[in-house]
Amino acid sequence: MTDRPRAEPARPRSRRWPIVATLLVAVTAAGWTALWATARGRIVDEIDIRIAQLADRGLTIVCDDRTIAGYPFRMELACRAPGVTVAGRGVSGSASALRVVAQVWDPRLILVELDGPGLLRDGGGETAATWRSLRASLRWRTNGIERLSIAAEGLDFTTVAPGRPTLRITAEHAEAHGRPAGADLDLAVSAAAGAIFLADKRLGPPRADVAADLRLVGFLPPGPGAALPAFAERGGTIDPVHLSLAVGGVSLEGSGKLVLDRAGVLDGMITLTARGLEAVATGAAKDLGAELTAALSGFVLLGKASTDPARPGRRLELIVDHGLVRLARLTLGRIPTLFAPGN
Repeated sequence: MTDRPRAEPARPRSRRWPIVATLLVAVTAAGWTALWATARGRIVDEIDIRIAQLADRGLTIVCDDRTIAGYPFRMELACRAPGVTVAGRGVSGSASALRVVAQVWDPRLILVELDGPGLLRDGGGETAATWRSLRASLRWRTNGIERLSIAAEGLDFTTVAPGRPTLRITAEHAEAHGRPAGADLDLAVSAAAGAIFLADKRLGPPRADVAADLRLVGFLPPGPGAALPAFAERGGTIDPVHLSLAVGGVSLEGSGKLVLDRAGVLDGMITLTARGLEAVATGAAKDLGAELTAALSGFVLLGKASTDPARPGRRLELIVDHGLVRLARLTLGRIPTLFAPGN
């Protein structure tokens, strides 16, 4: 009979490893707590230093009841009644509350939440705004900003300026994105269920989805003065410009080029293509507003068939002639100056 090897008796498990693991966790937690507290203290000191430096340059920042929390994996700065004032320019802004968050695993992404109402004043008037929620995200790198995005729900803001009609814009959802591209600045702006009111009179439909993508050529760096006048001095070229609008089964898409001159006035041309015009011709499209109905009728009467297979429909040129907007021979109105000369 063959002898079988005997199984070795099981070794008793070490009773020391749970103790060692517990000690390691405790030491790590204590070290991390000390590191977080040290970082928090440095952030508080750095914020105070930066605010003092900006105040010396004429930029006053207010952030009442400031706190820093978020332990263990993020830093969250919160304050009440944040505000900023630019000395000598008559520019100031304020809101109800501010929260800024940076997360340990992605320190180059900063998240911001701002509570309304908000108020912005400058030498040309003031803008008051309300919103249900407003969030922003800033991604930065060692040599500057990589991307800035802002999203708002239930946005409603009104601009009042001396000598100009009151402008009010509302949107159920609105977004704005910006990123540098060398010396250029790429911008993308969109609004869902948006509406525009001028002097308490609605322009266009009560709800429309609009979007614009554009590149400001040579905009960066903006410099120490006002950004738009400096941009105009450098040529003020906005190229390309892409626009879109959708409402009531009708859509408009366009692309072209604009130039901002030294007087703060726009010039240029955008080729627009309209689709869904059958609803306009038959009267099936509702709630377009008198202005948009007149513009779309221009496509029906004066437009040419699009030669772009990717954009079927009827085509017309939107001409901006020193601020005066025309669609073929139809005058739509005037774009106000974007800044006062000398500002």
